Amino acid sequence: MHSWTALSREDHAKSHWRPRSGFTFAAQQQIVPVILAELAKMLPHYPLGFVKNESDTYQAVALVGLGGERNLYVDDGSKWLCSYVPAILRSYPFALQKDSAENAVLCIDRDFICDDAAFPRLFEDNGELEVKTSEVLQFVSQCEQNRQLTNTASDALATAGVIEPWPISVERGENEPPLKINGMHRVNEEALNKLDAEALGGLRTSGALALAYAQMYSTAQIEQLTK
Repeated sequence: MHSWTALSREDHAKSHWRPRSGFTFAAQQQIVPVILAELAKMLPHYPLGFVKNESDTYQAVALVGLGGERNLYVDDGSKWLCSYVPAILRSYPFALQKDSAENAVLCIDRDFICDDAAFPRLFEDNGELEVKTSEVLQFVSQCEQNRQLTNTASDALATAGVIEPWPISVERGENEPPLKINGMHRVNEEALNKLDAEALGGLRTSGALALAYAQMYSTAQIEQLTK
């Protein structure tokens, strides 16, 4: 689990931070949240789907594991085995988190805070974010804005009634029962095709139609994930 702490000019005025080295932090993840802005880059490499949140809404994700605690896209040397790394992972060890007032604040995994002057500072002497920290804030803010659009698109698909459970079954060879993956959802192509022009137009406007087709086309990547 990550130990997020909000950046503070008072607490971190002289602090430095260590950039991540590899993807050990994601080595046990089975799914990774995705956003609309990266669909085209995700599509050739990852099976995409939806998972249901505690709030009973759907979140768009990439499937990166087949059960257990192993992310199949991270090798033993902590290298990511794909030419495109999802945006949410590239921002680590930073992330936007909600504070007690539900405001988004820039946080860092406290394990990456240090006093080593060889690493970048979090803040300048004048209290402003250091250049690299400011660039991270801009990146995660853009991702968060697009995530809200992605959530709206997922909600639109759910409202249209085209999301259904996705029973994934992976063959494991002779004398081995298929591996069952539970909890994933997909777009029902038949239900999508039955929508009238007005409903489809609404999905197109919200970006939901692009998300739907990306999810359906991406199912071919289950074979790549299995390999």
